[in-house]
Amino acid sequence: MTTPNKHGDDGEWTPAFSEPGEIFTPEGQIKQAGAFARGLINHDPRVKPYRHEMWRTAFAIIGIGIALIVVIGVVTAIF
Repeated sequence: MTTPNKHGDDGEWTPAFSEPGEIFTPEGQIKQAGAFARGLINHDPRVKPYRHEMWRTAFAIIGIGIALIVVIGVVTAIF
């Protein structure tokens, strides 16, 4: 079953369009920024384990990055 093309003929190029609220529209970006800010200041105890897990992951990635920079620095200092 084929769906009708509501944006033009099948062989005709049409630009992408967006609906309000999608991430790549100004309205969607504002909505996403608001949701992010609400998540940062949310003091719901049910979110605490998830937030701790995300912090642990973030610190692990930062630690690996710092260790990699140190190793590269030592290797280039030796050679």
